[in-house]
Amino acid sequence: MLDAWRQAGPGALGWTGATEETIHEISSEKYLEQLVSNPKMKFFLAEEDGEITGFAVNRVQDETTVELAGIIVRGDLLSKGIGSLLLSECIRSARDAGFSNMVVKTETSNERAISFYRKKGFVRAADTVEIVEKSKLELAVLKLAL
Repeated sequence: MLDAWRQAGPGALGWTGATEETIHEISSEKYLEQLVSNPKMKFFLAEEDGEITGFAVNRVQDETTVELAGIIVRGDLLSKGIGSLLLSECIRSARDAGFSNMVVKTETSNERAISFYRKKGFVRAADTVEIVEKSKLELAVLKLAL
């Protein structure tokens, strides 16, 4: 997973605010164990020949809304449909769990990510500013009715 983050880089669909230190931390076995055991989060992996090619995370916001906390695909495998497959699984899982809305946040300057989500039916609902690791980020909030 660490390789997927490194290769994806700042233009990744789920990169928002991540530093090399953060990437290393959230790619650690300890963090992944916590993530998998957290009932408010659901983790999705894409694999090929035993290697992780990408991942995504859904996080429960409330009774009706799940947040797509990010999609990361290895940089050398972009445009091969892996992100679309991960997103489809995230949406299917959220619907099956009874959620009616999905939101995702990405930097307002990340046109690649915004375009990807819009093509998948998300609508830009708002812009917001958040502090992530002491950095002020301008984020687009996109929403999908499930």
